[in-house]
Amino acid sequence: MKCQSCGAPLNAEDEVCEYCGTMTQYGMDMLQERKRLEQEELRRHAIENLPKIKYVSIPFVIAMCILTLGCYVPYWYATRIAALKSLIPDKKFPVWAVIAFVLAWGLVVILPSSEEENPSELLQLANTVAVWIAVIASVYLAFTVRKILQEYAAKFMQADIAVESVAPSAVRALIFGAVYLQHCVNKMIKMKLLAPKI
Repeated sequence: MKCQSCGAPLNAEDEVCEYCGTMTQYGMDMLQERKRLEQEELRRHAIENLPKIKYVSIPFVIAMCILTLGCYVPYWYATRIAALKSLIPDKKFPVWAVIAFVLAWGLVVILPSSEEENPSELLQLANTVAVWIAVIASVYLAFTVRKILQEYAAKFMQADIAVESVAPSAVRALIFGAVYLQHCVNKMIKMKLLAPKI
């Protein structure tokens, strides 16, 4: 073997010509291999340290929403506060909105509705206010979580691609809320952007 640059003789395992310092073909191959191994190690390390969030099948989420008369929705947000806060640590998660949603939904379930016999006007007003607070908190949380998922995904891909591939539909987030967001979380787990929490 001879150096392509100066023509000096080379050993088979020389990575650099000792006369002129030019990298040999073996040296270039070894450099590429080292880079590949480093990238694999970084990817393995990144996957091991991905934030963990619960993977839940969508039929289960839908069934729980129906069986609990919607009580699963505030529960869904409440049990994912820590996981969602870990995705964007420098951004505050609106815990107050989750608390408002849980309390308002609790009042909606506990208070008698206007369809029952002779509910007082005060109870009717409280029920109406609780329903509106629950709806507003639900919509606010759906859009907040959607934005958090997109901002987190933007760490791994271009921002416009993240918006198009992670929770792209604002209408679905508005209508289906926690069901749609869980679908997006499951998709991100499959994309290796998040790790499933056991």
